[in-house]
Amino acid sequence: MQTNPTHTHRLGLSAIMTALAVFAVLPLLAQGFFGRVPVVLDGVPASVGVGDSLGEALAERPSLARSGDLLAVTDGRVVLSGGGEPAHVRLNGRPVTPDVRIAPGDTIEVERGADAVEPTVEETHAISIPTKVVGQGAVLTMAAPGSVGVQRVSVGTVSGDIVTSETVVPPEPMILRRMSGDRKKVVALTFDDGPWPGQTDKILDILKREQVPATFFALGVYVKRHPALVARETREGHDVGNHTYYHPNLTTADPKKLQREIAGTNAAIKRAGGERPEWFRPPMGLVNEQSYALLKAEKVRPVLWTVDPQDWHRDAEAARIERAVVDGARPGSVILLHDGGGDRTETIKALPGIIGALRKRGYEFVLLDGLPQAPKARW
Repeated sequence: MQTNPTHTHRLGLSAIMTALAVFAVLPLLAQGFFGRVPVVLDGVPASVGVGDSLGEALAERPSLARSGDLLAVTDGRVVLSGGGEPAHVRLNGRPVTPDVRIAPGDTIEVERGADAVEPTVEETHAISIPTKVVGQGAVLTMAAPGSVGVQRVSVGTVSGDIVTSETVVPPEPMILRRMSGDRKKVVALTFDDGPWPGQTDKILDILKREQVPATFFALGVYVKRHPALVARETREGHDVGNHTYYHPNLTTADPKKLQREIAGTNAAIKRAGGERPEWFRPPMGLVNEQSYALLKAEKVRPVLWTVDPQDWHRDAEAARIERAVVDGARPGSVILLHDGGGDRTETIKALPGIIGALRKRGYEFVLLDGLPQAPKARW
């Protein structure tokens, strides 16, 4: 068979052209296959995805394109990570937007954003009414209502830190006066933190035998558990006062919670067969303007004490309790004892001696309403 030289020449040339095309396309095919293109990132060789924008490429390396932090105006601490200036990015030496596409061999330079200081805003705040208690008696009455003050402050918008403050109008204190009695020789016995089975009933037995009235400041949680003791207190001529439900600090308690404490205890005492309480004893004797206003709204009268033998101490002894009460008693005294809150064995032992010794000194026992410093409240 005869070979055509021209045909052979054409086949050879075609093969050569095909091979050259393959070699030319191979890098592109490899690049497409692996999906990366070479770039220089902050002076270091790197690779990014084919067709990636600048923003997409930097999203793979969030530590490089970091924004600055937002700093507190007062002390420079970080209050919002990444809340400062954005990072500065250059592509081939020029600032560009994040949507610009990256080409092979591009040079990318990234500079972390600068920190920023939070802005401030001026606010006006009310200064709460302080409370001042004067006098030596037990029954509290309001001598002056007081008034709120006004304070102007500059605060950080994120941290809430106070940068500057200025008192524009100073507050006036509420004055609560502890009313003292006259020279009439009467005293009032009061018992806190009951009712307490095995103790309250023994105290009631002594008071019944001695024909002495008393006021029991009850906790709502125990009233609910032992309603029969409250019913007996009322039936035998004693007063049942409100001592809150769980014994919170009035000066720090949430007002809504405190309102529930007072109203809940009033309701529990009435359900147990008692009268709606007129008297209220603040736990720990603490009261402020806010809680006093709430007591007035709930129509209960706050009363403290003038004689406290601290019978709640673990080392309290009957003889010491009796001596402290008898020595401390004065006309119009309100004596603080406890029928609950722990073991009151020594209080029970001391009670007959207290009653006997004060009677020998000419004192008469009355309910709180019978004190000369306790006129009817005008709500």
